[in-house]
Amino acid sequence: MQVHASAPGRVAERAPWLIAAVTGRALAASAARGGHRVVVLDYFADRDCAHHSVECRAVSASGALCFDRASLLASAASLAPASESPGLVYGSGFESRTGLLRELARGRRLWGNRPEVIRLVKDPKRFFPLLERLGIRYPETRLTPPPRPSGWLVKQTGGAGGTGVRWAEGSRHRAGLYYQRFERGRNLSALFLANGERASVLGFNRQWAREVRPGLPFQFGGAVGGIRLARRVKTEIAAALDRLVSATGLAGLNGLDFILADGRWTVLEVNPRPTATAELYDPEYSRGLFDWHLRACAGELPGRIPAPRAARAIAVIHAVEPWESSEDFTFPGWCRDLPRPGLSFTPGDPVCTVHAATRDPRSALQLLRRRSARLQELLSQATSVATA
Repeated sequence: MQVHASAPGRVAERAPWLIAAVTGRALAASAARGGHRVVVLDYFADRDCAHHSVECRAVSASGALCFDRASLLASAASLAPASESPGLVYGSGFESRTGLLRELARGRRLWGNRPEVIRLVKDPKRFFPLLERLGIRYPETRLTPPPRPSGWLVKQTGGAGGTGVRWAEGSRHRAGLYYQRFERGRNLSALFLANGERASVLGFNRQWAREVRPGLPFQFGGAVGGIRLARRVKTEIAAALDRLVSATGLAGLNGLDFILADGRWTVLEVNPRPTATAELYDPEYSRGLFDWHLRACAGELPGRIPAPRAARAIAVIHAVEPWESSEDFTFPGWCRDLPRPGLSFTPGDPVCTVHAATRDPRSALQLLRRRSARLQELLSQATSVATA
């Protein structure tokens, strides 16, 4: 594995970049805006992901939403050989599988955080003591069950997207779990670029969770960008991120999740890779944020952060009832991550994402809710016709 050493050229690469993520469509679309050719290996191989890539292949394990190791490594070797590809860019899916990331990156230039950086920021035994030393607030956290679990959350080490977060009350302890006291307030995030020494905040977002399956009440449901915060809060977060990046070596696009209540912000976690909220700001950059991810990994940060021309919002749409995608079903133009025909969905499975963009976050959310409801109607109608 080679770690990034210099910025990519501004001419077309000889061979495509390798993208590996739970879903690679947004990264592929951003890369296309910058003139980069990509091969995408993810869980879904959605139709629009294929449109933005040289090749797109699903490499998830049968019956589970996780990478199949053999399929991932074999597909990478055949579609984006290490000796030819300009490098590897990864998204979600490796937070608890840094060993697999290291295998995938062997012989390739890695553009993003090194596996040891991911392990550091996702390990509660090291990350929260680091925040303590840096003077950054976080919820009361412990590695053993609290005596009174009411008001506490239990989290899976290396989790992502809220899939490993539950209420502690009634949960059984096992290895790899840690506990955090639940904090009330606005659930927010900061999207930022880092160059290993300091950070540049691109925007603040409101996020929300949904219980799409029983016992999973905190799955990522969507986000809206362009959230305005008090200048003091923004200044404090920017300074804290500089300290955190300097202490960890974070590089490229990353996300910081935090709670804001009564002007007091508290860090929940760092997502050490491009996050879903990058898509909320990608249109503001002429060559896309994939290109800026590469540049930040090479040490460059933007000299000026452009003000968003619109407030953008995304929502993950999950199946409410069993459904199978088909050529006959036409998704509205404001949908992304479109499933391939023939895929079957059970209740709770992610189907696609809905997008909205308007003048401000409030109206963007209103439009997003209307579109989400409309799509659910269309899915329900299609299911009724199929079962008639």
